[in-house]
Amino acid sequence: MVFAASTIEKLTRARHWVQSPVRAVLLLGTIAASMVLIATEIYLLDLRRHEIRHAAEEASSVSQIIGDQTARALQGVDLVVSGVAERVGSLEKDQLFASDFLIHTMLKARIGGMPHIGALFLVDAEGKVINTSTDFPIPQVEVADRDYFQFHRSHKKGEVLVGRPLVNRMGGQWTVHISRRIERDDGQFAGVVVAALNLDYFEQLHNLKLHYISPVALYLKDGRLLTRTPRDEEMIGRAFPLPASPAGSTDSLRSERIDGDAPGVVVYRDIAEFPLTLAVSSLDAAALTDWRRNAFTLWVSAGAMASFIALITLLLVRELKREQFLADNLAQTGETLRALVDTAMDAIVTVDMEQRVVLFNPAAEKMFACTASEAIGAPLARFLPERYRSAHERHVGGFHESRTPSRAIRGDVVGLRAGGEEFPVESTISQVTVGGRTLFTAVLHDISERRRAEATLRATTTELRRLSESLIMVRESERSRIARELHDELGQHLMRLRLDLSSLAEHLRSSHPELQGKVNVMKGLLADTVSSVRRITTELRPLLLDDLGLVAAAEWLSNDFSQRSGIAVDVDIDPAADECAADMATAAYRILQEALTNVARHASASQVSVTLQLEDEVLCLAIEDNGRGMQPSASPMFRAGNGLVGMRERVLMFGGQLELGRSASGGVAIDVQLPLKHLPAAS
Repeated sequence: MVFAASTIEKLTRARHWVQSPVRAVLLLGTIAASMVLIATEIYLLDLRRHEIRHAAEEASSVSQIIGDQTARALQGVDLVVSGVAERVGSLEKDQLFASDFLIHTMLKARIGGMPHIGALFLVDAEGKVINTSTDFPIPQVEVADRDYFQFHRSHKKGEVLVGRPLVNRMGGQWTVHISRRIERDDGQFAGVVVAALNLDYFEQLHNLKLHYISPVALYLKDGRLLTRTPRDEEMIGRAFPLPASPAGSTDSLRSERIDGDAPGVVVYRDIAEFPLTLAVSSLDAAALTDWRRNAFTLWVSAGAMASFIALITLLLVRELKREQFLADNLAQTGETLRALVDTAMDAIVTVDMEQRVVLFNPAAEKMFACTASEAIGAPLARFLPERYRSAHERHVGGFHESRTPSRAIRGDVVGLRAGGEEFPVESTISQVTVGGRTLFTAVLHDISERRRAEATLRATTTELRRLSESLIMVRESERSRIARELHDELGQHLMRLRLDLSSLAEHLRSSHPELQGKVNVMKGLLADTVSSVRRITTELRPLLLDDLGLVAAAEWLSNDFSQRSGIAVDVDIDPAADECAADMATAAYRILQEALTNVARHASASQVSVTLQLEDEVLCLAIEDNGRGMQPSASPMFRAGNGLVGMRERVLMFGGQLELGRSASGGVAIDVQLPLKHLPAAS
């Protein structure tokens, strides 16, 4: 009973203590500031856990990407090695020695276009290098002590060996060897085919330049380090313990958490078809880089918020004390002021008929950098630039005579701070009569930040527009360059190769008729390659556009589209359209290309009409189809853009217009107008 009575007494005293407005505000302010700091700490801890977990997931994804790239690269090398082993194994010993130059040429051709293979060479059954892709005549080199020779001499055919990293005897570079056994038709060991890969290739392949992924290492199955990005010369070739897969698991992916001075996670992934294991590391320190920056910003913001709450609390306390002090002597004035303050959220300034300040709230103090004690009794003109004072007096006088309860004044209304700084203001003025006294109250909102934001937005929009134009021009230039190089360089090389194959077929027809079929297949593949190069060149940048102009290119594109898609195309092109500049011709061509692509993909149309005319110094392009038309509710393509963003960007480059609507047949109609004498696009 005594304890209960004591508790009730304490609760009663606490309730009486909180009933004081000043104490209640202090308590609430303290609680609010504390809650801001506590919530910030909880959020940052949760965000930290999320960042570490996300980094581990990213490391797993990166290991998949790098693992697949490494496997594909090694599969290509193994394909070359296997092919050479099969080819050489079918030769008799005397043929193998009698055709050194032919085999040297074959080895050199096999690694053509594979710069990551430093050398491809043959080793005979005694451990001597008998041919190589790099040197001719063949240097006399003994490799009987190398692991690839000893391994294949004692193992059956069919096993590929990825050897431990070695320093190349010729160039002094770190090298890894991929090899296969050569067998004669009777199954006897005839030697080894070896491909030498520079470790620099793997380091470049594994260098993703992601700040949270490092290092990336490649191990042999016995834990011996093959490569490491970034490279550490002392670690290459050393053996390290690798975590084993869980019992009964067939998953090649496993991860390991590392603690200590550099905590993080390491993801291990086996390379398919090869005795290799990839290790991708993600250190917490790198993964938390953005988190630390955000944490600092959040703590600063939380501190500022807590300080703001404390400041507001102190201001409220001061105002409460002031109200309590003036309550007995200025009851009516205090009630009026509270009513006026309660109706506004921004700065409040109240003046009398003589336009002298009678109320100046804290927000107005902050806005005009002037205390209320200095402002009250001063003329309102003090807070206006001199050039606006007379006009403002007339506005207030007219407002009083109109008896209008309130009026909003927006636009070029300018305030003046105590330090002489001018700033834009939105103002709403109201008038009220209390005790026969007319008062004018202005609710003011500083729009400086908004004006600066608008100016910044305009500047940013202009810069983005310029950047978009630059990117389009750069892309077209790069497409043109690549198309030219494909046509001039690769096309000539393919043609030479075609001639060489024809010559080779003539030589082999009498000496090796069994190879005639393979050569014919190669010629067919080469012909397909030439066709693919031509198609890619045309898609990148049709040479017709540069050589013959927009009219010829548009006609060719329409005819090619009709042949490929089976959709009939009705073309009406004005020859005068070739008068436009080259950049405008490119834009019109790309717009037509994108529109026809959209028709083929989405319209389900059977007929398209293309009109290209030059009217009154304006290039007009119209594309209409008889397809299913625009269905934004059923298909996201018009909401997502479906190429329309790119079209609009090209049109805006020339100050033109693009309109999208419904054609007479119910399909889509695209109308583009590009003025020949255009001004820069408006921001």
